[in-house]
Amino acid sequence: MQHGTSAFERAVQQAKDDPLDAFTAVVDPTSSQAQHASGPLAGIPYAVKDNIDTADLPTSANTPALVGSRREHDHAVVTRLHDAGALLVGKTNLHELAFGITTGAAAHPATRNPFDPARSPGGSSGGSGAAVGSGMVPFALATDTGGSVSIPAAWCGVYGYRPSIGRWPSDGRAAPLSKSRDAIGTIAESLDLVQRVDAVVRDHHTQTTPPTRFRVGVPRKDSTYLNPLADDVQQRWDHMLQTLEQTDTIELVEVETDKLHELDAACGISIVLYETARDLSAYLAALPDPLTFEQVRDQAGADDVRELLTLAWKQREHHEAYREAMNLREQLRTEWDRLFADYDITGLLRPTTPISPTPIGDEVLTTAFGQEVPTFGTVIRNTGPGSLAAQPAVTIPIGVGTAGLPIGVTIDGARDQDDTLFTLAAELDSYIGVRSPLLH
Repeated sequence: MQHGTSAFERAVQQAKDDPLDAFTAVVDPTSSQAQHASGPLAGIPYAVKDNIDTADLPTSANTPALVGSRREHDHAVVTRLHDAGALLVGKTNLHELAFGITTGAAAHPATRNPFDPARSPGGSSGGSGAAVGSGMVPFALATDTGGSVSIPAAWCGVYGYRPSIGRWPSDGRAAPLSKSRDAIGTIAESLDLVQRVDAVVRDHHTQTTPPTRFRVGVPRKDSTYLNPLADDVQQRWDHMLQTLEQTDTIELVEVETDKLHELDAACGISIVLYETARDLSAYLAALPDPLTFEQVRDQAGADDVRELLTLAWKQREHHEAYREAMNLREQLRTEWDRLFADYDITGLLRPTTPISPTPIGDEVLTTAFGQEVPTFGTVIRNTGPGSLAAQPAVTIPIGVGTAGLPIGVTIDGARDQDDTLFTLAAELDSYIGVRSPLLH
């Protein structure tokens, strides 16, 4: 996409025409924001996931009770992008309250995958993934609690970045799920643009000396990360490994990772459920027109989300179980640290998801590996351990599989070592990154 004021106007028109239901609201193209854009991102159109507050547009979080809800101020990340000259096009759809991975219908229609409109774009940031993957905007803000940046980036054939928690500002102006896990990140058409966005948003930057050779961890062939994989994912993964094995700068190191999955399974969802009742309640109470958690729960548009909100409300007083879960999370973080130290690796490379995009409507069950499997648990299998431990992650598109659907891989970095992760991701991208054919 050509950048500049005309690019902004074209992006607004594309967002209005939007055949994928990626957008929930679009700005007035005659607004004054484009007249005075200056800075390192001057004139670049972008979108914001509709659970992040913007003063110009309402924040619905794709849930009926919040339709039309507005805050007076932008989230701090949006403010920094505005100050850098980026131009807001609109708000993008999400799985209701970011509580899922398909971006199905709730207050707004289901979002569709730009490669196949009968397929999901992933979630929860599916609108952001579809808006970038289709070329409507060059980048979009997203949020991530359990893989909600990585999954739609991979399923829409573009790049994704989940920062270490604390690298980007957080000011309470976003509808939350879990204070321990939530992070705002970005989905973009290129890794270079991901880094340009990070440069104007981040709170800190660590100067690093790039190594001349990278040791990159890959899960053992019998690991949970790799067993099972859908045929199209397996083929792209094997081809990628063959490519990297022939390089001079990447050394692949097979690592043991199953403890990561064991600890994630033991505590991940219970932490989210306990924190959701508290964190979302606080956000709702601070709105100009306050709401209660019960109001949002009772009006929820999707059955799967209403059930999760009901569980969260029941678990809000389970204080001892929450403390035990947080102790397990600390063990998980220690296990990630041990993995990087014992194997002397810079990152852990893995398939982003075990399967490629699921059909629209497969909210609860989907067909994979020759059988019916739970949609949510299957799709987040590979993203959960890193997001729970707050590892930074970069997702790279590696091409289209045999089913004609995009496949992505994700490189998890060491916590708070995002700059080193970017250096490694750029090296990997130079060998395995495949620009989406929809953006050519």
